[in-house]
Amino acid sequence: MPSDFDGPQEDMPQDVGAFVEKIAYGDITGDGHDEAALPVLCANHNSTAAGQRAMGVMIFDGSTGRLALIGTLTSRRPRLGEPPNFLEVKDMGPGKVTVGDTYYQQGDANCCPSGHATESWTYRNGKLILQP
Repeated sequence: MPSDFDGPQEDMPQDVGAFVEKIAYGDITGDGHDEAALPVLCANHNSTAAGQRAMGVMIFDGSTGRLALIGTLTSRRPRLGEPPNFLEVKDMGPGKVTVGDTYYQQGDANCCPSGHATESWTYRNGKLILQP
């Protein structure tokens, strides 16, 4: 979705895009209805990895007929360099969301993050809480 607002520098417009082919579903709230995990990316227009600014996964509940944002998952690994770390939902089930976190390590090129981790969030009292 193109935008008119500038990014971290003047005349650097940002786009917000959703990875609709990577949407994941699962009933994390335990109400018998699936929630949806939508990966989103903020980047410069038509840019390479170096133009990517932020990445996260937004978790929505639609059981009431209206979308409600439960939380936004972001990488917990240090961010090195320009591109953001990348999250992909691996599993959504009762009370839990598990993601794969691909992140940049010292010396990685923009194209090729070499770090990999798994992170889990627990759904408790209407919120997603990162597990240590």
